Amino acid sequence: MTADENPDTPNIKAIDVDARRLHALMITGIVLPILLYPFLSMLIIPTGIDPSLRLFISRLLIWATVGIMFLYARYGEVQNFFLWDEKQYNAGFYIKAIIGVYLLCFAAGYVASIPRLLGLHEDNTILVKTLMALKKYPALMYFGAITAGITEEFIFRGYILSRLSALIKNKHIAVVLSALLFAFIHIGYKTYHELLFAFLIGLVSGYYYQKYRNIKVIIVVHFLIDIIAFVLFKAPHK
Repeated sequence: MTADENPDTPNIKAIDVDARRLHALMITGIVLPILLYPFLSMLIIPTGIDPSLRLFISRLLIWATVGIMFLYARYGEVQNFFLWDEKQYNAGFYIKAIIGVYLLCFAAGYVASIPRLLGLHEDNTILVKTLMALKKYPALMYFGAITAGITEEFIFRGYILSRLSALIKNKHIAVVLSALLFAFIHIGYKTYHELLFAFLIGLVSGYYYQKYRNIKVIIVVHFLIDIIAFVLFKAPHK
């Protein structure tokens, strides 16, 4: 019996095909949530409804998108949604990490404001209307912040970043690409400030998760960023 006929010898061609198939599935998975949420929104959310109700339904659709991605990872890729095992740390680490990551994101907000400080004027009507709709109902405001904190970190750091890191050898490119995709979903606000701010937060969160493999901290920080922004927001005077 030759080596090729030996049943104990790995089939290199089969392994190569399986690897290419998995890579194709992961690439599809990276794109899928970016397209899936807008598609569900157009399909389900009727036009002309109350902005607060629209926001509530849209948050539910984001949770549905996460659920679909869990099923895609489980039955499509046949692997875990989270490719990186969650590392556990002591309470002191979590406190310092949350404070440190939040301060970095706070600094990112100042950096994102530089174009505005230099005289760039933007129409932030969509962002203002969104914040006003959230402020109208405190329960919706907290639900929105919790939804963003959990679902966006699950998708962009837990799912997308880990797969980009598996597909791309350069860890910095993986983080930058995940941050660009994270910024892209904020394009609906139509302001450079929000795009830049989201990109910088994506970098901070991406590098943290890549190094420490702990998603809890960036979920908490993401929630804090949103809820503090919601609470401090004041509607402009007409």
